[in-house]
Amino acid sequence: METELQAKNDGELNHIEALESHSEQEERDFLKGLDDDFDPTIADSKGQQQELETEAAAAIVFVGMMTIEQFMKTLAHPKFKFDPDQAETVANKVAPLLVKYGTNPPPWLAKYMEEIMAVAAIGMLGLSSYLQVKQLKAEDIAVAKEKAKQAANNNNAEAAA
Repeated sequence: METELQAKNDGELNHIEALESHSEQEERDFLKGLDDDFDPTIADSKGQQQELETEAAAAIVFVGMMTIEQFMKTLAHPKFKFDPDQAETVANKVAPLLVKYGTNPPPWLAKYMEEIMAVAAIGMLGLSSYLQVKQLKAEDIAVAKEKAKQAANNNNAEAAA
């Protein structure tokens, strides 16, 4: 039994060696080719360039987030503010996407850009209209309160006279 197992293993080993047989010259050429292709200075400069691109993209994302923050202050509440640590985390997580795709959207999204822009434009129109109506109603209420206050003052002045 042991002899059969040994013979079977030897057969598999010979089969593997046959698949991977190559000369020493081929090995030397392969190893020499590896040395020629690798230049650590180029690898370092590429790494530094990618790091700089990612940092620049993070700054762009951060500026965009500050724009959104200002919009939210106008829309929701004057004291609205993003958490700085969370904003930095988001900027650092989104930055690689900007580096990867540049100013172009991902290919799966690019074919829908017209639809997305139309929805965004309609949404902004709807939002600004809503805010305008809300402001006009607040002005109407303020005018009505002022008239009621003047009327009350006039009634008090007439009653005192």
